[in-house]
Amino acid sequence: MKPNKLALILALALTACASPAAPAMTGAETVTDVPPVTAVPLAPVTQPETTLAPETTTAPETTAAPVTTAAPETTAAPTHTIEVIDGVTYIDGVLIVNKTYALPADYPQKSLTTEALNAYWTMKQAAAADGLTIKSISDYRSYYDQRYIYNNYVARDGQAAADRYSARPGHSEHQSGLAIDINSTAFDFDTTPEGQWLATHCAEYGFVIRYPKDKEAITGYMYEPWHVRYVGKDLAAKLYLGDGEFTTLEEYFGITSVYAD
Repeated sequence: MKPNKLALILALALTACASPAAPAMTGAETVTDVPPVTAVPLAPVTQPETTLAPETTTAPETTAAPVTTAAPETTAAPTHTIEVIDGVTYIDGVLIVNKTYALPADYPQKSLTTEALNAYWTMKQAAAADGLTIKSISDYRSYYDQRYIYNNYVARDGQAAADRYSARPGHSEHQSGLAIDINSTAFDFDTTPEGQWLATHCAEYGFVIRYPKDKEAITGYMYEPWHVRYVGKDLAAKLYLGDGEFTTLEEYFGITSVYAD
């Protein structure tokens, strides 16, 4: 075969092997469009709310430390000066006679002291100005006078009973010249105008009701509304509680009134 003829054959073979042409489109055929791509809606990006920083809380004011209250000062019990001079006991200069403290038989006083006597007369005149009469029915007694009186009471009532209302010799305030029994030794003397006046006003003149009501366990003696003792105006004012009531010398000085036997 001639070369030209061979070339022609090869060309035909190549043409036959080529891809068939796409069929011609008919006018009636609808081309189906590729469905449009639906855009996936983007989730809205929500900007996170800015959380405001919490307001700064002002630090609470510093509470000042409580003021330290000083402990109350301890009130020391009053101290008293006790002296014994020639057998006589004085506390803060006040002569003391009771069942614990005695006077010697030869104590030199022989009557009411000048101070007690002057105070008594001034008090008597003040009562008279108020229309009342007060008078001494017993004041100074010697050691031996008291011994006689006491022994008679013991013989009559027995010692236990006598010790409630009469002092043993040496233990009577009457021997000191500072005690006076006023008007009556009746227990209802405090219901009389004079008894009530005495209880209310005697402290103004330096006297105290020496054996107050309900104080027998302290003084050693029954209530005696008639028995006054001169202690001076300053001390009497301290012992007077008002309304005719008194603190005893035993309570004030912190002493006892008990016989040794």
